[in-house]
Amino acid sequence: MANLQDWIIEQGLRGADVGSLIAGLAERLAAEGMPLVRVYLAMPTVNPTIRVYTHVWTRSAGLLVEGVSHERNAHAFQQSPFNFMMQTGQTSCHWLVDDPDARQFDVFEDIRREGGTDYLARLFSFDNASAPDLQGIGISFASDRPEGFRSEEIERIDALLPLLGLAAYRMTLFDLTVGMLDTYVGLSAGRRVLSGEIRRGFGTTITAALLFADLRGFTALADTAGIDLIARLDRHLEAMADPVAEQGGEVLKFMGDGVLAAFPITEERSREEACAAAIRAAQAALERNAETNRRLVGETPLSLDVALHCGDVFYGNIGAAGRLDFTVIGPAVNEVGRMEALCSDLDCSVILSDSVASASPVPVRSLGRHRLRGIAAERELFTFAPVSVWTA
Repeated sequence: MANLQDWIIEQGLRGADVGSLIAGLAERLAAEGMPLVRVYLAMPTVNPTIRVYTHVWTRSAGLLVEGVSHERNAHAFQQSPFNFMMQTGQTSCHWLVDDPDARQFDVFEDIRREGGTDYLARLFSFDNASAPDLQGIGISFASDRPEGFRSEEIERIDALLPLLGLAAYRMTLFDLTVGMLDTYVGLSAGRRVLSGEIRRGFGTTITAALLFADLRGFTALADTAGIDLIARLDRHLEAMADPVAEQGGEVLKFMGDGVLAAFPITEERSREEACAAAIRAAQAALERNAETNRRLVGETPLSLDVALHCGDVFYGNIGAAGRLDFTVIGPAVNEVGRMEALCSDLDCSVILSDSVASASPVPVRSLGRHRLRGIAAERELFTFAPVSVWTA
């Protein structure tokens, strides 16, 4: 017992994920002679797409981890032992699955298929006002002994569960921190923040291909549309952002109805490769935005303007002492934004600077030399050829 407790504590301090914690616990208890056939742990999370993560270890198949969306399996939870326990105010229950007098649940069929005979369920509450959606965990154990778990085995499990709950909670809070930073700050920026790059003014200069995309006509539409416009905007932003991720870039910021993204130039990705990735992302974004318009029958179509530029930017923390933003600033950012503003005047959906056009994997044509606001020298600008192929 002491060795297993020490192992759980070690996992709580240094362990990587809840799945490995559950699988390791089950395998160690089984190796010591406990007749386990199934261990299950449900851990809620705070995620825009995932409501809860389920971890199922079975003797026959090992570990399976699944993220359950907010929309899926609501009925399954209503029919679960954990919902019954929450509704009746119980934190500990034990059923023999074939007892004719016992309450029956759908999960008992899964237990029977594994050869299980009983089902031990526990609820642990975290009660953290700072993270109210992380209410606690539900965990269950099933054995295949004909008479079920022995009393000393139940006592042993119950003695381990507080440590297990603490370890799982620590791992979940860390995963939540990483997930929220990835979602709200961005993958690369989130990792930089976690690595300690948190001081105002701290950052680095990087060279990157920049993509700035903006919906033409959205501001006027927003003045007359209702709350349904938010759902529509999400579709258009998804059409812009998904291609960026698919091409190895990162969305740095959503700016109203626009997106600023970067494709950093690194030892692994040359300038030509980064610019080509940005161009492919722009092509896909235009196509998907046009498809979004086609699906919104009867709605005013919103065309997409995209500018692509390559240059040096400062990538780091800016803002007030108590409210920072991890983003990019610099002349190249200003320039790509002013290039996008010319799309309407030049009657095209895509504008490329010479630094991107020179690395383009698709044909381009010159739009001539133009003056950008706040920039003394004129710039030669380019667009895809033919333009009509990509006009949204």
